[in-house]
Amino acid sequence: MNQIKGNGFIITEENGNYTMSWMTGGFQDREVTYPVSKELVDKALRSEQDAYEVELFLQTGECVTKESKEVDRQNYFRSSPVRILVNPSSIKRLFSNQEFEALLQKAISSELKPTELDAIGIVDNHLELLLVDPVGWEEEIEAVHLEILQEKINNYIHFLESKQYVERYGDKFDKKVIQITFQYSPSDNGLEFLAAVQKVLQPTDMSLKVELPE
Repeated sequence: MNQIKGNGFIITEENGNYTMSWMTGGFQDREVTYPVSKELVDKALRSEQDAYEVELFLQTGECVTKESKEVDRQNYFRSSPVRILVNPSSIKRLFSNQEFEALLQKAISSELKPTELDAIGIVDNHLELLLVDPVGWEEEIEAVHLEILQEKINNYIHFLESKQYVERYGDKFDKKVIQITFQYSPSDNGLEFLAAVQKVLQPTDMSLKVELPE
């Protein structure tokens, strides 16, 4: 009897016959074993994805098709939209434009948190509000990124105009600064938007300070 350990499974060979075993159950506390052909053994040993497909076939008798793989990927990104931001160009094709945009709204909102104030403090007699933007500027996500960034900046401006800071910090400042720190360099449209915001704030006691990555 010979055994080959794979990634989370064991192949056993005896007299030319093969079985495949792995642990299952909610706590991985139950071993299942299935007879398996040499062809499926070779497939299971190729990659983690291939092993998953063989296990699914042995359990259900159903082959993993291109269509079922796509459904699995769709459900994965629906349950964890923020993962879309890693490679939006390859993921966009999985969804309709409407659903992709809705998922982007959830993903970027979870990163930018438009209704929250990231940080506030006093620097050189200036009241400074820090806004951290960790989202990329790929073409597929730029429009939604700009929309949510604008929402967050508007909330910062409203916070200052309505003087929600007075009770804790007072109101004797030379100026009030919204400082945005970008993890990724904004696109041309992003830079144009920031310039427009700076222009709007010029006649006020508020200003926009932008910190770009090196």
